[in-house]
Amino acid sequence: MENTKNFSPSEHSVFELYVKGHTAKEIADILCLSINTIKTHNKRIYMKLNVSSREELLLYVNMLKEIGIDDFDG
Repeated sequence: MENTKNFSPSEHSVFELYVKGHTAKEIADILCLSINTIKTHNKRIYMKLNVSSREELLLYVNMLKEIGIDDFDG
């Protein structure tokens, strides 16, 4: 959970939308960014959380929710 505190504001916005269940394409549309920009944010988010895919990211989020952590504001 500490690692989310290291997110840039843009990374945090992308992460929060993943937490809400959006796809990369939907996030790009919502934030008015290119899919390549979202992919760049993804790489940085994955590196900071030590995950390697969207599936692992969602597993990480679900595990935190299971232990009662659902406020990802860092």
